[in-house]
Amino acid sequence: MEKVRRLKIPSEIAALLSALQLGKRNMEPLRALKEDQWRSLLEFCDTAHLTLVLAQLPTENFPVWLADRLKRNLADNALRYENIRSIYQEAATALDRAGIPHIIIKGFTQAPGYVARPELRSQSDLDFVCPPNQIQAAQAALEEIGYRSHKTTNIAFADHSDAMTRLGNWQWKGNRFDPAMPLGIELHFCLWNSTVSRVTIPEIDSFWDRRTRRKIDEFSFSCLSPVDHLGHLALHVLRNLLLSDWIINHVYELAVFLHSHAEDDAFWNEWLVSHSPSLRSLEALAFYHARAWFGCRLHSCVEQEIARLPASQLGWLERFSGSSLENMFQPNRDALWLHLCLLPSSKDKWKIFRRILIPPHVASLSSPVVRVRNKKTLQSTAGPVRQYLGYLISRSTTHSIARIVTLYHGILWWISPICHRDSITPRHINATKDHSLISAHESELPASHQPSRLNLE
Repeated sequence: MEKVRRLKIPSEIAALLSALQLGKRNMEPLRALKEDQWRSLLEFCDTAHLTLVLAQLPTENFPVWLADRLKRNLADNALRYENIRSIYQEAATALDRAGIPHIIIKGFTQAPGYVARPELRSQSDLDFVCPPNQIQAAQAALEEIGYRSHKTTNIAFADHSDAMTRLGNWQWKGNRFDPAMPLGIELHFCLWNSTVSRVTIPEIDSFWDRRTRRKIDEFSFSCLSPVDHLGHLALHVLRNLLLSDWIINHVYELAVFLHSHAEDDAFWNEWLVSHSPSLRSLEALAFYHARAWFGCRLHSCVEQEIARLPASQLGWLERFSGSSLENMFQPNRDALWLHLCLLPSSKDKWKIFRRILIPPHVASLSSPVVRVRNKKTLQSTAGPVRQYLGYLISRSTTHSIARIVTLYHGILWWISPICHRDSITPRHINATKDHSLISAHESELPASHQPSRLNLE
């Protein structure tokens, strides 16, 4: 008897996940949605950067208004991509002129391995990586072509400096894919911020050393090598997972790559040679989520890396692999327990425990965060003081509930046998071959060793 845990997410989101399964797509739950559910789903997709993914599904049974909206979004984003290419080339030329080495990450670099074409992916900024001692010079070079730093978000846990923008006369009119919308630039000083996570990855610097140049059509750019690109995306998923941020769009792109490269022996042999066992084990945490959420195929060596995870980490995955999906609707901090599993130092464990359960940062009265709830900007006519009081009440309530739920889940996990396995037997490797939330085949393993699946019905 396999273990099943019902996923606590809205039915329209569960329907979307069913439609995005890479192994066996199921469109029926989407087709059964009512009008208000379609509108709720579209609002979610806009926030979660999945609108263009939704647009690539068969739309013949979608409401007419939705199909028309998605068609416009695709057309607008195709034009926007042309602007993105021009803006990138201008910015890259400015950095080259100043003698600042750089690479570009995320965004259009996800094509074609993680998204078929760059114009099928939404992008709001350019992410450059420069040596840490060159960040100020890079800012100065971008300022010469009109960019200015704008502190609009809290970057205490970020691996980049304040975003730079060049607004001009553009005004927001509600179109997230507006071709004329200015593109921000973020200058990253690292590919993994061990100061924030307390998880050290010494070999991450070798990613920079292996950087390469790549082309999409006639458009060329400096970027990570293919193997390190995968590693960075997996680490980005892990980073946001540990910070309790939304990861669904990144996990989907990761799943697309894993699925399409499930038989690419040459790639995975290079991955085994280039990345150490300790790095591969961190990446495996993200790979597990990709398989669990979107049912992608995995190369045998990826399955083996998942099977080699320490018992405590694999136990966390079996119990909490759906927590980040639920976190988008009912905040939790279940990732705390995984984070503690990754830290060898008791001092670091305590720092992370205290930071997650007793957040030190409270936004100021003038901070834009005051007007945001769960990634949505509030439309309110209340004065700044009343808005701030609302923010404080909402923040206190949300953190209190999340704290109680997290501690309760942690206690249940800690006292469960799955948390205290001393080893993973060879038979357990078979259990890693299906982590799908949608469907998992029967395993000959005893119930206590079978991987969890989440029920989306």
